[in-house]
Amino acid sequence: MTIDPFAADEVPALRRDLLEWIRDGRGLAFHARMSHSAGTMMGRPELDGHPGMMHAYAEMLVAQETRTLADAELYFVTAEMTELVQTAAASMPAFPPDADDFPVPAGLVVYETPLVQYERSELTALVIDGRLAFDPRDGREEVGVSACTWGPYDAGGQWRHGGVWMSFYRNRAEMLAKLHDDRDRDHLRDIVTRLVPDNEYGIQFTADQANKASLEERLAETDKPAYTSYWAKHLMATLLLMRQPLVYQRAEPIRRGLRRRLERSGYPTGDIQILDARPRRYTTLPHDDSGHGAGPEAAAEETGRKIGVRFPVRGFWRNQWYPSRQVHRPKWIDPHWRGPEDAPITHAERVRVLRHHPDHDQEAPSAQTHA
Repeated sequence: MTIDPFAADEVPALRRDLLEWIRDGRGLAFHARMSHSAGTMMGRPELDGHPGMMHAYAEMLVAQETRTLADAELYFVTAEMTELVQTAAASMPAFPPDADDFPVPAGLVVYETPLVQYERSELTALVIDGRLAFDPRDGREEVGVSACTWGPYDAGGQWRHGGVWMSFYRNRAEMLAKLHDDRDRDHLRDIVTRLVPDNEYGIQFTADQANKASLEERLAETDKPAYTSYWAKHLMATLLLMRQPLVYQRAEPIRRGLRRRLERSGYPTGDIQILDARPRRYTTLPHDDSGHGAGPEAAAEETGRKIGVRFPVRGFWRNQWYPSRQVHRPKWIDPHWRGPEDAPITHAERVRVLRHHPDHDQEAPSAQTHA
């Protein structure tokens, strides 16, 4: 079964379907079934698996997501931009965010291709009507995180400076592709929407430097794909890159027909913010008098060397001090491109080479880094 990637013009409908799924009760039933670690998430690990705690946690989740989705600005990240985010996040240090790190208080961002892919280590299975619908090989399942939301959260007033709650979603098509027969696929379509909740992550804002240092330590320890804090880091990399000239951002209105349906149903109809790694082009490339195009094959550096690819130049993160906010934040340095706009995007590799130093025949070889 083919897994179709998400498209930008689908984002408003994805938001609407999620809100309807929550409001008609399917969301609460789903989260109540899935909230096995509800006690731990609410500070009472001894109550993990208790039906009452699971239901209370599910109620908190659906209330939080209802507020977030209703107020969310919509974002879509292209496949090329997602690849750039992944490359940047690999070297970005994890950090506890502040409210100012988010462009708006609440948002929904959908990625054309999965932002994070990870392998569940525990045995999981999907049982439908008493039948085993999906049994992962070797007790492991590959999962792709394809969308996330963020919104204000204060842990019921316990977080004095407030905080943020992030929810992460996978593509339902990914789950449908693994099922054994059409009956199971039809049943799954009935109980979940195209964006299926997978996990959550909440973190408090703090002005205390000791608390920040403690949070940074914990984030460094969980900077691995199996932890939701790692997924949150990739969302933060997305939001930080949005502010850099390396990224092209444009707003697109919702299609007229969908806009009218949303308006009649009382759903938001704001524009979709699209993040891309290259500018949008509306016309064909100009041709010179000789009949040759001005595309990638005609692009050349001042040295006369032709470049057939487009790549970011020496991108790296620096821990930048922002005096107005009195915080350090990772800042992406040298955010510019080389190569023609229409050429395929690639990423430079660095190779560490061990060389024998000619002046020290009796000494051990020295390590040098070459681009």
